[in-house]
Amino acid sequence: MAAQSRVDITISKETLEEISGLSLALAAGFDEKRIDKALAAAALYAAKGQVKPVKNAAPVKTGRLRRAIWANPVMKNKPGAYVGIRAGKSRADTKGAYYRYVVTSGIKRVPYAITPNRKSGAQALRIPGIGYRLSATRTSSVQGRPFVEETVSRNFDTILRMFGDALTSIIERGIPKRGGVRVRLPKPR
Repeated sequence: MAAQSRVDITISKETLEEISGLSLALAAGFDEKRIDKALAAAALYAAKGQVKPVKNAAPVKTGRLRRAIWANPVMKNKPGAYVGIRAGKSRADTKGAYYRYVVTSGIKRVPYAITPNRKSGAQALRIPGIGYRLSATRTSSVQGRPFVEETVSRNFDTILRMFGDALTSIIERGIPKRGGVRVRLPKPR
């Protein structure tokens, strides 16, 4: 099984009986749409709380890979959120890490050719000690480092606690019928 550069935190209503906020929401008589809105906001709060630990676990402490880690709500299988590495629009986009899959999953296929990006105007690769070449070939595999999955699974108790606290806070304040839900808790560290 290959490592992923993103870890989904999905919420199932059937598995949430132990969280006091959901039982409070059901007792308060909120409809299912409003409860889903509260669950999505609480999941995003919990996912944002994992961004800093994942950044600290990144293999290189500076650079694109660390800057590209973020939390976002899921588009399918709502409610939920994910912690992952932003891809970026192109290699030239410095807000993303286009090579995220190589770092998290590794490369088993050898030889592996590395060529420069022709669109950005780069004509050759600078290889330390050798100079400039049009391409380089890796002759050994690259071991994957699934730091995103490992960090999130190691901090799962913290995620559940943050989720429960956020959900309880949202339910106690009331879930609005229209508009977004804001979590009135300190920003996750």
